[in-house]
Amino acid sequence: MIDNGHISARQFMILVALFGIGDAILYVPSLTATAAKQDAWISAFMGWGEGFLLTYLYVSLSMRYPNKSIFQFSEEILGKWMGKAVAVLFITYFFIDASLMLMEIGDFVTTQIMQETPIEIILVLFLVIIVMGVRSGPEAFSRVGELLFPYFLLLFFVLIAFISPQIKIENLKPVVAHGIAPVIGGNFRYVGYLLETVILIVMFPLVQRPARAAKAYIWGILFANFCLTMITSVAILVLGADITVLLAYPSYTLAQKISIGNFLERIEVLMAVIWFITLFVKITICYYATSCGIAYTMGLRDYRQLTLPLGMIMIVVALATMPNRPYFDTFVSEIWMPYSLTYGLFLPVLLLSVGALRKKPVC
Repeated sequence: MIDNGHISARQFMILVALFGIGDAILYVPSLTATAAKQDAWISAFMGWGEGFLLTYLYVSLSMRYPNKSIFQFSEEILGKWMGKAVAVLFITYFFIDASLMLMEIGDFVTTQIMQETPIEIILVLFLVIIVMGVRSGPEAFSRVGELLFPYFLLLFFVLIAFISPQIKIENLKPVVAHGIAPVIGGNFRYVGYLLETVILIVMFPLVQRPARAAKAYIWGILFANFCLTMITSVAILVLGADITVLLAYPSYTLAQKISIGNFLERIEVLMAVIWFITLFVKITICYYATSCGIAYTMGLRDYRQLTLPLGMIMIVVALATMPNRPYFDTFVSEIWMPYSLTYGLFLPVLLLSVGALRKKPVC
């Protein structure tokens, strides 16, 4: 590893949970309902099993090489040049993912909260915080995640509790009215976000005990699935499938609809804070993984010297990847899933299979 810091299994579990929720908490209800309609909650529940299988794949690969990063054991498995090529592919995936999420923040803030603020200002301000976190090292931003996690729990369950009086069970009917195909289609989009958790393999060697890291990985993904399934189900129950499909940020709209005794209203800032917490953790991990990957590939001793120039490039890439909202919606719904499938499933299966053929003993 480029960075020899260590984090506890508890901190790793929190990072996994917040990473898995990430930007999905705003987008998953709409994307899943677009295909599955009122059966979106079934598509989300199906993702629990797939999430467990993906986690088992990542844990198996990580525990086979417990003290090495994905960039290191790619070379050990596939050889120097092929391993370098696979490492570069992973680095591009991590970087593009971080750039997209940075642009999501800019789009959300400038369309929902601060409409007259230039999006470039939002991107720069948020990226400054990310760069500070990454330069401080994994131990520092893991502690930040640990400190923010209780606030996330409080705000999330307050949101669910306050919106629950508006739940209408009839919004779930008819169940599976159009067969199982739309449900599978919704699940296909849901799994696209779970595939991004392959990035967490980079953090695995930082946990002192691999066995505890494996359990933390599994529990973190289970919690993330619980939250995403909960928010998807509540969005359908409160807003209905037709409205959920039309909204860019259905979870944010849920917070806008909260009204307790005509006194406690319009507390959508709760949803904004929840999303800022999860996205801070997710982008920071992606940014850290990208910096470490480039440093290792180029033979540098310290990844920190890359963080500032990488940030400048990321702002440009973020603006280029999302020229307008329809373009982004099409990209996320039609391209992102097969793109993530390459890095979240095919390449890990390839590495694990070739590693097994080389008869590397499991640690």
